[in-house]
Amino acid sequence: MSREMTPIQIIGLKSHLQTTVRALRAFGYVHIEDLAGLPEISAHALTLDQETARAQEELSLLLARINGLIDALNGPVSQKTLPLPDNYIDEARAGVNELAPYLKDLLLQKEKLEAELASLPRFEATLRKLLPILPSSAQKAGNRSIGILISRDHMDVLDHISKRALELTHGRADVVSTDIDSSTRAMLIVFPEAFTQEIETMLGRENISRLRLPEELGDGSPDTALATLYHRMTAIPAEIAEINRKVVALSEQWSKKLSAWRAALQDEVEASSVFLKFGETDTSFILAGWVPTDQFEALKTTLRDIPTGSAFVEVLTLTPELKKRAPVVLQNPMIAKPFESLINMLALPRYGHVDPTRLMAFFLPLFFGMILGDVGYGTLALLISLGLLRRFKEGMTRDILLVLAMGSAWAILFGFLFGEAFGTLGEQLGLHPLWFDRANPGNVMGLLLMTIGIGAAHITLGLVIGVWEAIKDKSRSHLLERGGMLLGLIGLFLLVSILANLMPQGFKTISIAFVIVGVVMLGASLGSLGIIMGPIEFLTLIGNILSYLRIAAIGLASVFLAKVANEMAGLVGNVVVGVILAVLIHALNLTLGMFSPTIHSLRLHYVEFFRKFYEGGGRRYEPFKSRL
Repeated sequence: MSREMTPIQIIGLKSHLQTTVRALRAFGYVHIEDLAGLPEISAHALTLDQETARAQEELSLLLARINGLIDALNGPVSQKTLPLPDNYIDEARAGVNELAPYLKDLLLQKEKLEAELASLPRFEATLRKLLPILPSSAQKAGNRSIGILISRDHMDVLDHISKRALELTHGRADVVSTDIDSSTRAMLIVFPEAFTQEIETMLGRENISRLRLPEELGDGSPDTALATLYHRMTAIPAEIAEINRKVVALSEQWSKKLSAWRAALQDEVEASSVFLKFGETDTSFILAGWVPTDQFEALKTTLRDIPTGSAFVEVLTLTPELKKRAPVVLQNPMIAKPFESLINMLALPRYGHVDPTRLMAFFLPLFFGMILGDVGYGTLALLISLGLLRRFKEGMTRDILLVLAMGSAWAILFGFLFGEAFGTLGEQLGLHPLWFDRANPGNVMGLLLMTIGIGAAHITLGLVIGVWEAIKDKSRSHLLERGGMLLGLIGLFLLVSILANLMPQGFKTISIAFVIVGVVMLGASLGSLGIIMGPIEFLTLIGNILSYLRIAAIGLASVFLAKVANEMAGLVGNVVVGVILAVLIHALNLTLGMFSPTIHSLRLHYVEFFRKFYEGGGRRYEPFKSRL
């Protein structure tokens, strides 16, 4: 069932807006609606004053900077929230201003070193090509070397540059060249440093691509630059490692603080976004929403604690349109709680409509147990699910494991009723059925009829609930549809009972009339196509009931697969190989026995059962409160 909610409107003075919002957030039970979606309340959207708007922008910017620092540190995000002082925003701002420049400098150094390390091999190849042709003059003090790279398609340019270099230096320059690759040729000009300006001017005028080495390699000759390059290639990884060590140290020092600041600021920013849902008059603010009925008096007390006359709450009239917007929070006993996750996978029920959680909590494990129906498999499935529960403390996975554990317990019970333990192995161990042996060919028809009866009862229950829901909602179409199905189904049950000689023949006319009237009602709910679709929908209803035969079919498939596994040991000549094969088949059967009954039991609920009454589309209850 869902918790009863009360629609409310809170009106307060703008001068106490922040105080009221903080009080509501601390109270933690008010689901705030967007006034834009509530035509019942006429008010302009709230416009924040400049100071509040600027404070929000600053918080968002600070949060963005903290997120950037956490990403840059790349350390484990702390899941434990540190206690924060009241002035944590000032503390966070000071911490970010202290950490950000230092970390940025470290990361820039690292980026520069990584870029240098990536580029050095390219220069190494070029310099190594120049070494064999390096003139001895390159080693003389006072000489300078300049490298030139040029495409082989412009070889004539090299001759021109060579002549010009000799002319400018009066023959005191040495010019050598070599191929770098199939498309590029390099030239090295060695000349006295006194002619640097003339050579540089000439190269600039010719628009020649220079061999520019990183600053770290200097302006020396190729052999000197190559030696420096090798030294840098050895030193850079160590420098990067040192920077990484400093970053790790920063991460250890700051991660917990940054995580705590981020969590608090995210909560603060999310809280400030609620203002977008408010309305205003000249001097007042207005908000509307929902509060659990059992918390309404506590809300009034909370607002009274704010300065007198600054805010008050009133109950809104729960109109049909407003009721459609009511948020839903499911309330079920502990044993049914895990099944809420399965309901949420489909859709939340609409407010005021039937919550099927408890129905599913009873029928789904029962169906699971009937399908698996084996003491051995049920015990193993129960142990596995309970074992995995220790690893999952919350969430949907834990809920599914709890559902599996309940179904396994039912499987053990039905295992005793059917006399099964790892299939036919139970009989050899002295286990006898307390009810009947479903693997016995003489009992198969009875098993099929039993599952059809269970399906008929399940579908009928869904239709009864559906009719009740239609009456509450005053929905004529749903009443005709579900009532027609129910009446036709009752007539069909009577006909089957008469044919089985369980009821007098005198009821035949009544039963046929029930079927006809039911199909007519069903057709009337479908409009102009009802004369065709009515009978088809009724046949679909019968198909829904027959779908429950899967309970018997899947269970029998599991029994016979277990029987094959048990007989495998005797069929194979080698006992060890036979036992291994039997264990593998049993393991496969156990895996199928854990997943298949769950899936098919869910299908019987989602497709066959829920469609007869379930009204989804409920809105999740999201109270305005701190997430910390």
